[in-house]
Amino acid sequence: MNTKNDDRRVRKTKKALRQGLSELLLKKNIKDISVRELTDYVDIHRGTFYLHYRDIYDLYAQIEAETAQEVKGILERYTPEEVAGTPFPMILTLIEYIAENVSLCRMMLSQNGNMSFTKELSDIIYQKCIHDWMALFKESTMEQREFYGAYVVSGCIGVLRKWLDTGMAQTPERVATIIEKITVQGMKFLCQPLAAE
Repeated sequence: MNTKNDDRRVRKTKKALRQGLSELLLKKNIKDISVRELTDYVDIHRGTFYLHYRDIYDLYAQIEAETAQEVKGILERYTPEEVAGTPFPMILTLIEYIAENVSLCRMMLSQNGNMSFTKELSDIIYQKCIHDWMALFKESTMEQREFYGAYVVSGCIGVLRKWLDTGMAQTPERVATIIEKITVQGMKFLCQPLAAE
């Protein structure tokens, strides 16, 4: 029994199904995609699909869950102290992940994507920001951190969508620099006390 080859075959099959679904979702809504259409598209037997997933929605849910965990893992690699000097390495790692998984990320952030995933992704980034800023900007208030967090997350998602929608003309390094500069320049907000209402 060669489980190594079996594991490799399973990974290859799952990757093909995920890639195929991401490509189809750029063209149509998930409710309009059948298992038969997907398996014909990637040239895999329908029975093989059902060995791994209940239906198209199960496949999509697993893609979202794995992507969310991978993004969370990337952000958790960096301590507040590492990000304090420059958030560039963390931002670049995240953008390189998106570039390596461009079809999936484009699908999940597209019009046909699930808005709850965008919210989950935003929440993961938001929680990382709040956690780090509590450690780095002790004088700032929770109100400042929460509003700046909302601002940064919306801006980051917006920049990523713009980059994906315009064919990724800029390098990951360029996009990371843009996000870093916008974020760092805005951090002055966390260093200045807000006047009381």
